[in-house]
Amino acid sequence: MTTAIKIILTSLTQGQLRFKLGLFLLLFSLKVVAQPNNLQKADSLFAAGQYEPAKKRYESQFLQTDNTNLVPLSLYYKLAFISEKQNDYAHTLYYLSIIYSRKPQQIVLNKLQEIAEAHQLAGYESDDFSFVFLFFRRYSLYFTLFLFLVAIYVFGVLVYKRWQKQTIPNLHKWVVSAYLLSLLAFLNVPDSYRIAIVSQDRTHLRAAPSSAAPVEEAIEKGNKVTVIGENDQWLRIWQNRKALYVRKLDVWIVR
Repeated sequence: MTTAIKIILTSLTQGQLRFKLGLFLLLFSLKVVAQPNNLQKADSLFAAGQYEPAKKRYESQFLQTDNTNLVPLSLYYKLAFISEKQNDYAHTLYYLSIIYSRKPQQIVLNKLQEIAEAHQLAGYESDDFSFVFLFFRRYSLYFTLFLFLVAIYVFGVLVYKRWQKQTIPNLHKWVVSAYLLSLLAFLNVPDSYRIAIVSQDRTHLRAAPSSAAPVEEAIEKGNKVTVIGENDQWLRIWQNRKALYVRKLDVWIVR
């Protein structure tokens, strides 16, 4: 009797698993088919000049991911265009900033600065520091590969000398150690350095990551800030040569 019950339960479990698997595959296939159709519908609305419904479709279907690199760059161009048509300068700056972070171009930078100057916003001034980080981010894979190959080669030489029982000067050891530590720090810097666009009017910048902390500054929507870290629901930013904190809900992070 017990064996029969076990067989029945096993068959039910297997049937449930097959049902769930089939349902998952069906929903997944419908999602894959639906996304191109939604994109085509949004593109049709965009071409017809119906910008608001097109924008809603773009945002609802393709901007639900935290990784902006997964979204086609052309989509951000369209969203920036729509936002500018609607006089929504903050969203325009946000989408253009994403475009510039993924593909730095002078024409995009000029547009960012033009809009920022028209609305008296700060943080869009071009400098070598920002450009170097954007350049490194764009070609980070190649930089990382090159630096690791150099590290492997140097480490291999040291191992070979050790195996051959050759004397390794202490200076060489210190240089290799310093190189590896510098490499580790250098590779982690771009991940911590980000920019964000203020999304709320009169956004408070505080001295500590707490709503009870003193307000050091208040900035308007559209200003760009440099993110250097985060603490729970707060972002640590570098503003006017000092570290301050802003709520994540009050900014749009440009990755």
